[in-house]
Amino acid sequence: MLDFILRACYALLLLLGVAAQFWFAPPNAPVAASVIMAMVLYLPLLLMAVAPLRLHPRSLTWLCFLLLFYFCGYVIQCLNPPPQRTLAIVQLSLTVVLFLAAMQLIRRGPRAD
Repeated sequence: MLDFILRACYALLLLLGVAAQFWFAPPNAPVAASVIMAMVLYLPLLLMAVAPLRLHPRSLTWLCFLLLFYFCGYVIQCLNPPPQRTLAIVQLSLTVVLFLAAMQLIRRGPRAD
C-alpha cells in the first residue's frame, strides 16, 4: 500500500509540475519555451524515476534529498496569487506525502511488503 502511495504521488507531482508550465505560461510564449522550462525544472525528478520503481533504500534516500529542493520552491510559490497558490499547495502536499512515504519505506528496509 505504501509503495502505491509513493508511486502515485510521484506520478502526480511530475504530471502537475509539467502541466503547470503550460497552464501558467504567458499567452504569447511559444510552446518550445514551456517545454524547455519543464525539462529544466523537472528533469532531475524524472531522472529519479528508478526510485519509486525499484524501492531500493539508497535510491529512495536520494529521492528524498532531491525533494527538499522542490519543497523549498513550492513553499516560495505559496506566496503567489490564488491560481498559482492553489497549485503550489497541492504540489507541496504531494511532496510532503512522497517524502514521508519514502522515509517509511527506507525505515522498513527489507521488511517492506
